[in-house]
Amino acid sequence: MQPLKQLVLSKKTHATAYILSICLLTMLTIGYGFKARHQHDNPVKGVSFSIKYAQELGLDWKQTLTALVEQANIKNFRLMSYWDAVEPNNDEYDYASLDWQIELIQKNGGTVSLALGQRQPRWPECHTPEWSNNLETMAYENNLVEYLETTTKRYASNPVVMSFQLENEAANRHFGECPPLDSDLLQRELEAVKTLTTKPVIINASNQSGTPLLGPIGDKVGYTIYKKAGFHAFDRWISWNYGYIPSVWHSFRAALTEGVHGTEVFVHELQAEPWGPTATVHLSDEEQGQSMDPGQLKSIVKFAENTGMSTIYLWGGEWWYWRLTEFNDTMLWQTVKDVYSSPDNQ
Repeated sequence: MQPLKQLVLSKKTHATAYILSICLLTMLTIGYGFKARHQHDNPVKGVSFSIKYAQELGLDWKQTLTALVEQANIKNFRLMSYWDAVEPNNDEYDYASLDWQIELIQKNGGTVSLALGQRQPRWPECHTPEWSNNLETMAYENNLVEYLETTTKRYASNPVVMSFQLENEAANRHFGECPPLDSDLLQRELEAVKTLTTKPVIINASNQSGTPLLGPIGDKVGYTIYKKAGFHAFDRWISWNYGYIPSVWHSFRAALTEGVHGTEVFVHELQAEPWGPTATVHLSDEEQGQSMDPGQLKSIVKFAENTGMSTIYLWGGEWWYWRLTEFNDTMLWQTVKDVYSSPDNQ
């Protein structure tokens, strides 16, 4: 009976290997097909900017944004309309800081993709005003939608604001201090914003591997791409390197999303700053360099370009300026300027 068992196991092993080979071949065919259809020599590049994060690093946020616009010559920005910042008191709105950012970018011929919602980039991810904390669920949701509508109306006709990004990485259950995804609420938010603008409303995916096959789906879908990350577990910091993932995997994810939903796919968050065991402001120079430096920045930008996606927003603009002013890191700053120097980004 032993030889028979070995024969059965051998057949199962060969069948499994055959199935895996077919899956791999299919992924490569679809992924490389996407790259062939969409490959761009110089994808359009932008960067995210957060007043909160600039301040966390001890920077003057106006000087920081001005340097990114005028010295690094960056044209395309994702800005934040944090709910707790623009509506610090119920029904009392303050858009002065956001207006200032948009006006500066406009003066320099740039564009803005504006983040909306309770969940927006930078820790703790959900930026809700204190006055909303004790509201009943329906009252909370009504106030959230009111803030969305007020903000959308304000910027819907602004020629610099080219799109809106709703509830950043809404399905991300593993990062941030946020409630679980409520698909019905997200659909309500999406409908509220789309009623007030004809500009694209974007919903971003959150991780290296997921593909948003279920709704709600925006007019565009953005993906994150990280090379080095980490997490705390078992009372220690565990670094995680995504170097084993080829660029064609992201091309495959983009192709699936494009094929299923007919939406444009782009990189909304490309790692261009460190990820360490504590807040970046507390990392040593050596710790920062373990996950990001000029060489790694060049490498990950090239990696993203090889996916075939035509638009790439980098993540880390505040850190670049902090490195320049606090560490005199002119090499990193020059690398940033080189990244944004191509004609498609002027």
